[in-house]
Amino acid sequence: MTKAELFSEYAAYHRDPRNRLCHFIGIPTIVLGLIAIAASLRLGPIDLALVLLVATLAYYATLDFLGTLLSAIAFAVLYALGSHLGWQIGLAAFVIGWVFQLVGHRFEGSKPKFLENVIYLLIGPIYIFEEWFDMATHRGGPA
Repeated sequence: MTKAELFSEYAAYHRDPRNRLCHFIGIPTIVLGLIAIAASLRLGPIDLALVLLVATLAYYATLDFLGTLLSAIAFAVLYALGSHLGWQIGLAAFVIGWVFQLVGHRFEGSKPKFLENVIYLLIGPIYIFEEWFDMATHRGGPA
């Protein structure tokens, strides 16, 4: 699927403003939690968080340059914070982030899109990061 198709499908499950707010908070919190947990696991001199983030950015690069760049910036900020947290705080952030997600979908009255296709677990962050950029630059919603 193209970025436009993926974003269109994702957006269809995230129309309620309360759900969108929950995702604005929940998705970065989940990513932060995953980074904190994965940073505590090492593959030689490299922590697992870096491996996961680079792999995710490699996928994003197949979709869109701007989204990849924005995600790289957001991931760098989250990594700078998350890599210094313990796995216990990471686990708490991960759980809290998912609580926001589930509450949001309760408001929406729909199940999370990733239950139909797990690729949407990767689409959520790039979508949110692009929405942040669009809001900050007054461009409107994601393309």
